[in-house]
Amino acid sequence: MKYLKRYWFECAVAILYILLFFFLPSKTSCALREGAILFLKMLPVFLCVVLFSAFLSVFLSPKTVQRIMGRETGIKGVLLGALFGTVIVGPLWILFPLYNAFLEKGARLAVIGAMIGAFAIKTPWIPYAASFLGWPFISIIVILTIGYAIIEGYLIERILSGYSKEKSN
Repeated sequence: MKYLKRYWFECAVAILYILLFFFLPSKTSCALREGAILFLKMLPVFLCVVLFSAFLSVFLSPKTVQRIMGRETGIKGVLLGALFGTVIVGPLWILFPLYNAFLEKGARLAVIGAMIGAFAIKTPWIPYAASFLGWPFISIIVILTIGYAIIEGYLIERILSGYSKEKSN
């Protein structure tokens, strides 16, 4: 029963697929095939992120994370998190284990929130985008997005102020 509570969504999807297989077998088979193909395409990226997160968990000390991304870093840490968020590429959902590893090592919520907010900027794509939209436009977009990401980080931390305490218990 504890397993069902924890993985209720996955169980519901499995039950839905079983039911749909009886009513629409060809479409359900097609959906399963497409899902398997997508899963196989994402597997290498997912494995890299999981291995990188495991590497950080083992080799990056909590003291280092707290020094770079912890509560004592103030705006500098949140800005650093936002800038770090701009250089990360790949699908956002696959990075959640990495963000969790940072939180477990003592990163503050504002830094993680700023990273996720600034993820919308892709630093390698800036020159490409500027070639179409112009440097003034792209510069304003980047500055505003980083500013919003910092505000987002602080808002997340303020709204979820008891989160770190609850998570560690």
